[in-house]
Amino acid sequence: MYRAYWQFYKTIFPFIAAFSILSMLYVGLLWGFILFVTIGLLVGFIGFRTFYNDQFYFYFNLGITKWKLFKVSFIINILVGIPVFSVLIIFITFIFGNLQIT
Repeated sequence: MYRAYWQFYKTIFPFIAAFSILSMLYVGLLWGFILFVTIGLLVGFIGFRTFYNDQFYFYFNLGITKWKLFKVSFIINILVGIPVFSVLIIFITFIFGNLQIT
């Protein structure tokens, strides 16, 4: 059962990553992380519905609803996002120093 959730997350992750990279370039690293965790998941879900809509039957046959997919993907997104963005913040701070404007 866990493999199905992980497979779904791997399918929506490119949409989430593209949205997050663009948002980080526009609004900064901290807000990019917040958008990654919240709105990025919605963008990934919309991307899945647009390009892979017929694959929902696979999850329905396993007894997984769209709401369950969304909830588990949200948890996976947080668990993946916190370490990745922590390392990214440390790396950018180490290379460029403190990036605060004030």
